[in-house]
Amino acid sequence: MLDIVGSFEAMTTPQAVTDRLASVLSGFGFSAFLITQVPEPPLRLEPYILVNGWPRGWSELYSKRDYYREDPVAGFCRRTTNPFEWSEAPFSPERDLRSLEVMNVARDFGMVSGFLVPIVRTTGFHACVTMAGQNPDLDPIAKRAIHIISMFAHGRIAALEGASTARKTKKLTRTEREILSWAAVGKSSWDIATILNISKSSVDTIANRATKKLDAVNRTQAVVNALREGEISL
Repeated sequence: MLDIVGSFEAMTTPQAVTDRLASVLSGFGFSAFLITQVPEPPLRLEPYILVNGWPRGWSELYSKRDYYREDPVAGFCRRTTNPFEWSEAPFSPERDLRSLEVMNVARDFGMVSGFLVPIVRTTGFHACVTMAGQNPDLDPIAKRAIHIISMFAHGRIAALEGASTARKTKKLTRTEREILSWAAVGKSSWDIATILNISKSSVDTIANRATKKLDAVNRTQAVVNALREGEISL
C-alpha cells in the first residue's frame, strides 16, 4: 500500500494516476470507478466529475434519466464522512422506487457490489472515490487499504488538475469570483450584497457580467462553468 501511495506522488499527469488507480482497484475485483465532487441537487453531477471510469452505457443512462437526484449511494455520501459499501446506503425499496431502480440498473451493468470513500474537507467540500464490480474483495483489511489509496489518488489528481488550471488565464475579476463563490454555497443576491457591503443591484450586475464571460445562460450554469474552469472552488 505504501509503495502504491508513493508511486502516486511521483506521477506528473492525472491520466497516469488514473491508470495506476484503475490497475490497483482491478486487483481488488473492481471493474469500474468514478472520482467526482458531490454537489447538492438540483445541481447535476456531470460537470463535477474528475475521472469517469464507469461503463459508458451506464454513464449515458445515468445522465439521461437524471439518476443523481435519487441515487441512494450519492445521497448517503453527502451525509457521511465514513467509507461505506453501497449496500449500506439507506433507502426504502417499497417507497423509494427511483432509488431502487438506480441500484437495479447498476447491477445490469455489472456493478453488483460497490464501495465508496468520501473526501471531506473542513470547508464542507464533498467529493468521493466510488467503485464497483461483480464480486470485489470487501474484506475489512482490503477496505482499509482501498480507503487510504483512494484518498491519496484523489489528492494527487486534484493537485495536478489544480496546477494545470492555475496556468490558465483567468476570465473573471476578483469581485466576480467572490460573488459566484458565495452563489455556489447557496447565498442569494441580498445575502451577497450584505456580505460584500455593496448594493443588490451591483451584485446582480456583476453576476450577469460574469455569466456572459462564462458563456452561461443563468447564474447556476455560471457557477458550474466557473467551477469547471477553475475560476472558483468550493
